Amino acid sequence: MTKHRITHIRKPNTYSSLEHITHVKYDDAVHSREHVIRLIEAKTDSFYVQEGGEYSDVHVIHPHYGSPYIRTAADSDGEKRDNLLSLPQC
Repeated sequence: MTKHRITHIRKPNTYSSLEHITHVKYDDAVHSREHVIRLIEAKTDSFYVQEGGEYSDVHVIHPHYGSPYIRTAADSDGEKRDNLLSLPQC
């Protein structure tokens, strides 16, 4: 399985923390959220975010309503912060 570090995100409204992520940047290219979801669910690739010395794996979430989305796992102390949203915009 190939592991990729996500370094940037893109949202429809750059300044809103409530908007969903539409694209991510990894391996020096921008890819759609749907593409990343397909790779994770096919178990061919995995993704992570690095913040300082901490690594957080990226997971696919399937809500009851709406489209699937990606987010990071909760920190070891149980904090539910999504590290993807703290990445710079691409």
